[in-house]
Amino acid sequence: MQVKGLTFPIDNIGRPSYIPNIGIYDGRIMKLTRKLNFLLLVVIGSLRAASGVAACAPPPSFVDVPHPTLAAPKLLASHTEEIIVNQPLAVVLDTASRTDLKDAIHKSSSLPGVFGEYPLNDVPFGTPGARRLVCLTDGSTLEEQVLEQERNQTSSRFRYIVWNYTTKQARPIEYGIGEFRHTEMPGGRTHIVWTYSFKLKDHEFPGYLGALGRYLFRIGFLDRQYAAMMRGTLQAGKPAAEQQPSGATK
Repeated sequence: MQVKGLTFPIDNIGRPSYIPNIGIYDGRIMKLTRKLNFLLLVVIGSLRAASGVAACAPPPSFVDVPHPTLAAPKLLASHTEEIIVNQPLAVVLDTASRTDLKDAIHKSSSLPGVFGEYPLNDVPFGTPGARRLVCLTDGSTLEEQVLEQERNQTSSRFRYIVWNYTTKQARPIEYGIGEFRHTEMPGGRTHIVWTYSFKLKDHEFPGYLGALGRYLFRIGFLDRQYAAMMRGTLQAGKPAAEQQPSGATK
């Protein structure tokens, strides 16, 4: 059978068989579509698994080294942020202890965030001597070790050192020291003071400029991008603690 120059095959009873052919064609398309959908689901599932299951682990080039010798405080560039949380000390510290590092550290627009951590010894983190690898969202890593921890009924002090940075942004930094001081205030509130101090490398700019280099580092980076991260972290932790069952007097 021909229609305007097009030929359709004829079946055994003389009817155009293009309808069955179209049905077979549609069936093949449906099968192909199902296969493509299945492959798409497999790919999506693999990506989700990779993003959700991928764990922080030492990269092949990682070398676990002891933290640097601590320099005199006058050789460090420091910045301090503070906040008051409307909860007693015990509630604030308990909330912090149950918060993962990746959720605690505020992600800023100019600094990488944290996506995981990997213990480097058998000491529980929070205990002096505990050491861990921290993986950042830009693919870099750093090491962190607890130096001191003190706590009584009205105050707490937690001090730690960070070193062995692999991110390019930290190239001038030899190490950093963080210190949290928590003090319970009247009315069931807690005053948090977070100080971060950096020792610059003597052979890198701006560290080789001495006091001038520390000043430039502080006003150009520490008091700006890093301070914003510190403030964001404290501000994010405030509602998390204040939403807990409260014994505080507001």
